[in-house]
Amino acid sequence: MDKYKQLPLINGVEVQAYRDTGASVAMVIEKLVHPEQHLLGHQYQVTDAHNNTLSHPMAVVNLNLGGGGGGVTGPKKVVVASDLPVDCLLGNDLETSAWAEVELEPHAAMLGIPGHMFALTMAQAKKQKGQGNLDPGTMDQVLPKARGSKGKSLPTIPPSTDDSPSEEEEFPPCAEPSPEELAEDTAELLGGGGAAREELSVAQQSCPTLEGLRQQAVKQQNGDVNDSHRVYWEDNLLYTEARDPKPGAARRLVIPLQYREFLLTLEHDIPLAGHLGQIKTWERLVLLFHWPRMSEDTKDFCKSCVTCQASGKTGGTPKAPLIPLPVVGVPFERVGVDIVGPLDPPTASGNRFILVVVDHATGYPEAIPLRTTTAPAVAKALLGIFSRVGFPKEVVSDRGRNCMSTYLKAMWKECGVTYKFTTPYHPQTNGLVERFNKTLKGMIMGLPEKLRRRWDVLLPCLLFAYREVPQKGRGFNPFKLLCGHTVRGPLTLVKEGWEQPLKAPKQDIVDYVLGLRPRMAQYMKKASKNLQASQELQKQWNDQKAVLIQYQPGQKVWVLGPVAPRALQDKWSGPHLIVDKKGGVNYLVDLGTARSPFRVIHVNRLKPYYDMADLTLLMATDEGKEEESEPLPDLFSSTEEDA
Repeated sequence: MDKYKQLPLINGVEVQAYRDTGASVAMVIEKLVHPEQHLLGHQYQVTDAHNNTLSHPMAVVNLNLGGGGGGVTGPKKVVVASDLPVDCLLGNDLETSAWAEVELEPHAAMLGIPGHMFALTMAQAKKQKGQGNLDPGTMDQVLPKARGSKGKSLPTIPPSTDDSPSEEEEFPPCAEPSPEELAEDTAELLGGGGAAREELSVAQQSCPTLEGLRQQAVKQQNGDVNDSHRVYWEDNLLYTEARDPKPGAARRLVIPLQYREFLLTLEHDIPLAGHLGQIKTWERLVLLFHWPRMSEDTKDFCKSCVTCQASGKTGGTPKAPLIPLPVVGVPFERVGVDIVGPLDPPTASGNRFILVVVDHATGYPEAIPLRTTTAPAVAKALLGIFSRVGFPKEVVSDRGRNCMSTYLKAMWKECGVTYKFTTPYHPQTNGLVERFNKTLKGMIMGLPEKLRRRWDVLLPCLLFAYREVPQKGRGFNPFKLLCGHTVRGPLTLVKEGWEQPLKAPKQDIVDYVLGLRPRMAQYMKKASKNLQASQELQKQWNDQKAVLIQYQPGQKVWVLGPVAPRALQDKWSGPHLIVDKKGGVNYLVDLGTARSPFRVIHVNRLKPYYDMADLTLLMATDEGKEEESEPLPDLFSSTEEDA
């Protein structure tokens, strides 16, 4: 480990650091970062070795790697962690554009880091001004930044002259400022008067998306039109309101393009907004503000919210069309294998598991109780089953460690068996076995409580009960499809006891075998036809709302977790990258974990990741193109008593 150890200087303090070749960004322990060095609103998603994704704040520190790091010195964007085994972990971004090189601002010198401007809110600026640490002229240059991936800010932030990627483009922010700071910032920005009011008026007069409303205001002033809503200028600000407003209705301030994302952030992202849905967010905005495409912008903004996407508020995706397995006409040509358990408490014999094997052609099940699920124990039980019914050509199982072990793979190879594994966390591929598992566990639970501890002894009786009953999909019971005749069960024994015994005519064994062959062929042909019709009907019902979503390599997606989340745990993890397409409905996804970074995932466990850059939010219309204003909604159509 010594070759990865370095002693850099962070803010002038020598610390112990290690080079992490698997990290994409440097991480610094929180105690080394000054409060004023934090980047407000910037979070970085960090995925650990256990595939747990956490958000960490970011900061810009003065980092000096000396000779061991190539002599790199200067301000550096880093991830701040409250708990690290060492003071600093150096990632793979040392030679990239992550080094902060922006124009020096008046308030940057006090941080001891030349050439960097930090994202300070006006609330923080006021606090530093009161402490004598901030130049009074800086107040007019500091405004809160809204969420977005295009690197856009409010118009009062001076544009950067640096050619390096902006902070929003390099590290997309996904956290919100505190409610107190946003409240002060909002009051300063939209409280009326001062430079903010003048800038808003200038933006209203020059915004190309408001050209239609400006023309409408001129026409109404000249008396050319008689619309249901008034559009007018007052104190150099553009407003709209209904001509006959209801009690409680307020005039709506028309918002230019560059202010819309900020308002949407206030009404959706911050804790005071509560991350409500698009309708409630729009209903609050439309009471006080208006702009063209306001409903569509609100929908896109809420749709691209990372918090809502991860928690599942935006919903999932339609299921993909059903792909039925090919119908097999030869008994035990293809079988499904699975293990049920552990079933606690164990039986008197110590059995806690059940090895289940189901034939895909006849639906005939086999179940063997097991004490352990090691590969030798599973292989021994499988050999016992196949010694009675013959070795199959194909075996379908999940990706359990015992089924994917080298021991079992060697056995399949020696026996000429092709083994196929289901997609991870998609048991529907082995649905025949999974459905039988549910039935078998229900039959065990149906036993009297005193007999449940002896389920391994009664397992043959439960299997007989299942094999004797006709299956809906095939129309025959498994006994008849496998043996060619109806077995004598409890009901048959009772009926024979009540009726006068009849002497069955003697039949030669040769005649029986000769008659069994065509009879079995007829049974299997009819069962296959019934099963195919059942699959077509199931697919017809399943595909009524099914949509096959296609993903492209490099596209970002969310991945549904393998287990049900806890009450306050996100359902979806991500975003992750699509690497390749595997078959019709499976994709190879880069999960970013150290143990198994790539995994094949079914399309039903994926949903698209929406980013502000991919949606139509804040898209300005072409220069000189007139845009008609959408009709203003009237939220006060009911009387005050009804409200």
